[in-house]
Amino acid sequence: MTLAPWEGGTASGEVIPDDLLVFATLTEAINSNLDLERVLQTVTDAGTELSGADFGAFFYNAVDESGNLYRFHVLSGGNAAAFATMPAPRITELFQPTFSGERALRVADVTEDPRFTGMPRGHLPVRSYLATPVTSRSGEVIGALLFGHADPGMFSQRSEHVVRLVALQAAVAVENARLFEDEQAARREAEQAAARLGVLQAMTARLAGAVSTRDALDVVTDTLVGPLDADGAAVYLTTEDGYSVLAGVRTDENGDPAALQTPIVPHGAACPLAEAATSRRTVAISDPQQLASVCPEVSAAVTGVEPSLFIPMTFGDVVVGVLAMSWRRPRRFSGAELHMFETAAGQLASALERARLYESELAAQAQLRCSAEQAVAASQTLQRSLLPRTLPEVESLTVVVRYLPGTAGAEVGGDWYDVIATPGGGTVLVVGDVQGHSVGAAAVMGQLRTALHAYLAEGHEPHVALARVNRAMNALDARVLATCCLVALDPASGEASVVRAGHLLPLLRRDGAVREIGSDGGLPLGVLDDAEWPTTTVRLEAGDRLLMYTDGLVEDPREDVDTGISALMRATASTDSGDVDRDADAILAAVGVDRRDDIALLVCDYSGPSLVTQCATLRVTDVAEVSTARVFVGQTLAAWELASLAETVALVVSELVTNALVHTAGPATLEIRRQQDRIRVLVTDEHARVPRPQHAGEDATGGRGMLLVEALAEQWGVEPSGTGKTVWAELHAA
Repeated sequence: MTLAPWEGGTASGEVIPDDLLVFATLTEAINSNLDLERVLQTVTDAGTELSGADFGAFFYNAVDESGNLYRFHVLSGGNAAAFATMPAPRITELFQPTFSGERALRVADVTEDPRFTGMPRGHLPVRSYLATPVTSRSGEVIGALLFGHADPGMFSQRSEHVVRLVALQAAVAVENARLFEDEQAARREAEQAAARLGVLQAMTARLAGAVSTRDALDVVTDTLVGPLDADGAAVYLTTEDGYSVLAGVRTDENGDPAALQTPIVPHGAACPLAEAATSRRTVAISDPQQLASVCPEVSAAVTGVEPSLFIPMTFGDVVVGVLAMSWRRPRRFSGAELHMFETAAGQLASALERARLYESELAAQAQLRCSAEQAVAASQTLQRSLLPRTLPEVESLTVVVRYLPGTAGAEVGGDWYDVIATPGGGTVLVVGDVQGHSVGAAAVMGQLRTALHAYLAEGHEPHVALARVNRAMNALDARVLATCCLVALDPASGEASVVRAGHLLPLLRRDGAVREIGSDGGLPLGVLDDAEWPTTTVRLEAGDRLLMYTDGLVEDPREDVDTGISALMRATASTDSGDVDRDADAILAAVGVDRRDDIALLVCDYSGPSLVTQCATLRVTDVAEVSTARVFVGQTLAAWELASLAETVALVVSELVTNALVHTAGPATLEIRRQQDRIRVLVTDEHARVPRPQHAGEDATGGRGMLLVEALAEQWGVEPSGTGKTVWAELHAA
């Protein structure tokens, strides 16, 4: 941009219309650009040209990544290159008012000013001096604009006025550029955080299925070295004498391959392996020479690399070993990246410890010398004893399950299924898988299934029940991971809520076509104490078929898991005999399952809302609306051709709704549901107080209305519902 030299103006420094045009051009030029360095250069060029200076400089106050203040400058003018490499001027008495943000300064001849202490050797000659601070609207001193001329008396009051106006425009533009940089940095950080989370999720998912030391070590190669651009990694396990290299991975040809397999005996605490294990903190080495001097054995394995990280792998109070990672190129690590590496090392330590325990258990089992037939029979008996013996009958749903124990040895598996009736007539279908094949895995499975069944039967939402079971699992220190999928169904409406904890997606067949129910998933159980699981809602239609299964049905060590899922989808699409039991067997036969792992398969057919499964809902907010609720009862039962029951049901509704509104501060929801030969009345509020019948002579002032409910209804009860409760009553509908 080229601006006309400063012309016009008045003796007082006021800007005339021509000047306004100049500043309008300047304003557009600097505010249309969000690149900070270009803004600084444009401002400096404009101030130099408008003031008539030989040269100008913008000394900008910046903050580095560590939060330290530093100053860099932007130069302008025909001879700017002559002093581009010179350091910033010392903050002497002459420069102090400008750099501190106090005021602008104009000097006709600095050589005659007693505050002037001279310029650095080689600096361009300066006689006329003009400077102004650049201050933000919040009062922050952004920097200073300095202008010089070789001749004295070159800057007038108008020159001072123009550079002050330029400084005002510069402050706005710099703030805009800073905001843009902050936004870009935040966006980059969000993208990097998502990438880090993706790596951790991939690693967690892989480790969840790792049952051997080799499986766990493969994760280092597949999820840490490649995706994170690391050029080398090694897992050093602690031993009595030092450290044994369990596995080494390197993507370049530098270094000594034999060194990766040589046990390390550290000499002194300065060795990064010993330091990381002793302090339980990550040790970063940025200089290869430093690594060679303190631990030559490790240096020989990673020759040619720049930065290296040594991350302790801890499991509880035990340091299992050290994860060493290295890069060929210089690299700086943020706090978030270090946290990710440390989390990954912790997950790897847990997997290695679980694999060690599992392999020790296998060795112990081999020493028992019991016959394979007896062991298999005992394992299957234990497994089946932990699974549901019967399934509840649910109107509009036909559910069948198949459980096939693995035949690879006598180990007990951790697969399970469940069908749980919930308050209000709902049903939750559950399929899950505890990591590993052992008596311990089966025991954890039994605990998880029992706890989850209890929470869901109490009326807790699936994601809430999962969170509670997860906390209980971590409190038990089970040292295993578990995946599961829950589908909460309302048979009366067909609405289904899907919640997944690291498990495979359920399948839905509709009109002969089969697809996966796309739903957001969360981490497996046992990973984080405060994990959360999102809920995805879908609606089933009459004739829909839902399939839920464990990975043993689709996994084959010779093929990708997607191949197994595709085979299952084809089998589901082509199987429709009208008999769910027969179809479940046909699906298993068509997939051709490999029985090395346990298999749990749940097939559910939805026939749609039954003629005898109807519901109607009303929201009430005030006691005055109790009469509205009674009218609602009469209209609903008349529509269902049950008008003869209206008076009795209305009495029950009146008492339950009145009780909810009198004793709570919020609204209540009334639901009337017809199920087969019963009428079920449900009133839900957000108060945890439980009503109970009270007879004359008791000290309470209320509760006698519940005696009427008890007399009219065949049965009634109270169930927790979220933060409140649901009071229900059932009456015979015949």
